[in-house]
Amino acid sequence: MTCTTNFRAKETKSSKRYVRRIGLHHFAHLRAVAEGIALIESAQRYLGIEHGHEASTAHRQVIEAIRAVARRSGESAWRLVGMTIHTLPSTTGAQPPSLDDFIAQRDLDGWSEAEVAEMYADAYPLDHKAMRRTRLRQRQMELLRRLEALAAERPATTDLVTGWFDDTTAHRLLGAGINTLGDLHQRIHLGGRWFSTMPGIGATKARRIASHLANLLPDLPQPAKVLFTLAKNSPSESPRFDPQATVDTDGAPLSFSGSDALYSSDLVLANPPGTAPALVSARSDLEAVEAWISARSGSAATAKVYRREAQRLLLWLQHERAGRLFSQMDVGDCNGYQAFLADIPVRWISKMRAQPGQPGWAPFRGQLSALSRQQAVTIVASLFGWLQSARYLQGNPWVLVNTKLGDDKDHKLLDSKALSEAAMQEFLDYIEAQPPSPSRHRIRFILRFVESVGLRSAELLEATLGDFQHEPEGWMLQVHGKGAKNRIAAIPMQALHALEDYLYSRGVGSLDTAPANAPLLASTIDPMEPIGYQALYEHVRGWISKAVAASSLPVKERLKLARASTHWLRHTFGTRSIARGVPLDVIQAQMGHASIQTTTSIYGRAPIQRRADELAKAFSDLGQF
Repeated sequence: MTCTTNFRAKETKSSKRYVRRIGLHHFAHLRAVAEGIALIESAQRYLGIEHGHEASTAHRQVIEAIRAVARRSGESAWRLVGMTIHTLPSTTGAQPPSLDDFIAQRDLDGWSEAEVAEMYADAYPLDHKAMRRTRLRQRQMELLRRLEALAAERPATTDLVTGWFDDTTAHRLLGAGINTLGDLHQRIHLGGRWFSTMPGIGATKARRIASHLANLLPDLPQPAKVLFTLAKNSPSESPRFDPQATVDTDGAPLSFSGSDALYSSDLVLANPPGTAPALVSARSDLEAVEAWISARSGSAATAKVYRREAQRLLLWLQHERAGRLFSQMDVGDCNGYQAFLADIPVRWISKMRAQPGQPGWAPFRGQLSALSRQQAVTIVASLFGWLQSARYLQGNPWVLVNTKLGDDKDHKLLDSKALSEAAMQEFLDYIEAQPPSPSRHRIRFILRFVESVGLRSAELLEATLGDFQHEPEGWMLQVHGKGAKNRIAAIPMQALHALEDYLYSRGVGSLDTAPANAPLLASTIDPMEPIGYQALYEHVRGWISKAVAASSLPVKERLKLARASTHWLRHTFGTRSIARGVPLDVIQAQMGHASIQTTTSIYGRAPIQRRADELAKAFSDLGQF
């Protein structure tokens, strides 16, 4: 008998545990290896292991755990667990034919049974070693089946991830707020980059985690999604609401027929006969919303936010309030909507890249922060105030409820969405170490320019080289900013050098000679083609993510920077300016804040420092008793 084993009797204890609870997947892994599947391949398939050295360690720990079960249960053949039994080909060569084929091949029909058996044994002698190995393999598989029935646990959605994932992965999942297998299942099926807040977890590792979860919970269905369709009704149709299209007693989401009330013209009239006519010609709530947006939004970005919040309310009225209309809302509805925003049901959340009205789309991408909830309520209350002023509605229930939600008690006032100087230097070092490319030139420009100028993303995208002008005071940039307001932004030397380097890499000349219609920020393919917000966002996020992964920054700072986006560079300008003693009124003018109170509330380190200094003078400990 030729037998080998992958188990080391005197193994150095691994600092990383891969087996805490024994499941069906552990036995599937051992059977696969026993059948000849490569250890690494089996570990990837059944154990969710990514690297070869981890596969060997995990394999040994599985063997240890299941051998321990076998010994405790009195199995004398416990050593068969994890043993590799080589089933080599028979020494006689090819696979022998059946007895009937042997008789036919040799024309032995007239021979006696004993004579045929003797000739067959002479032609194909038994390989006793091979037979013994086959019997051992059978015993091994039978032992694994007995132990599986005895010890294998079936994971449940309420089980902690620490029981079913290795220590490192479990720690990262817990750090992201994913405590149970059910939490992980829900997070994965929300879609999007659910793993983006976990350092060291990329797309490949995330797929491995999802695959391992599917092995653990093979019968768990994908959470159903509400279908928030936006199909328009004909003007003659009235709102349709299916009373059964709600959530069942177990909380499982069901599909809705659609947000038909958004488009219906069969309204409960806000202006009964005899009252003054409305000042807008809207025939439905949706048309009223569009009239409000057209009248009050000053930019495409503002219109997008207004439309999003209004449509969320319309969908909520349809699906959670039996298709009520704006004119039917009362104080209870207002309070109910605020409670809904504070704890959004899972069926209303999705991060899948789907268009509104398509399967997988939902109105929210996650729970809202206190600041986002306040913004949503403020916008909706403003909408109703406008509709009442336009005499589309007779009353405004929002003026009767408290719409001031207060501050988020968990918000840290001294926290900053800004890159530290150490982080910025690490990012620049990482970028400089990469091969030259249009993408590398662009990200280097963005980091250095926005850090020293403080533009908003929209301002950066809309600017052209013709907006720059050299004055006696230096280079200036005319910005068409928030609220459709013009302002002048000074261009310091750091920003000017970054811009000149970037223009040179694009091949459009210097700031003095480049075409005036050239965009400040251009496509990596065409130096005269501007880019959009999404391209800018993904460009900056992609480079920052790679730089963070390659950095030696503290773990806490890396976790914070995992959320960094383009807007953080604007905050970096404000924070850096405060730290370097730039007066608040200069920062306000450069950033385009409508009020210095806004600047102070965001970058108020100077007033804090003054407060600390003054109180220190008043209450200094002079050592006198």
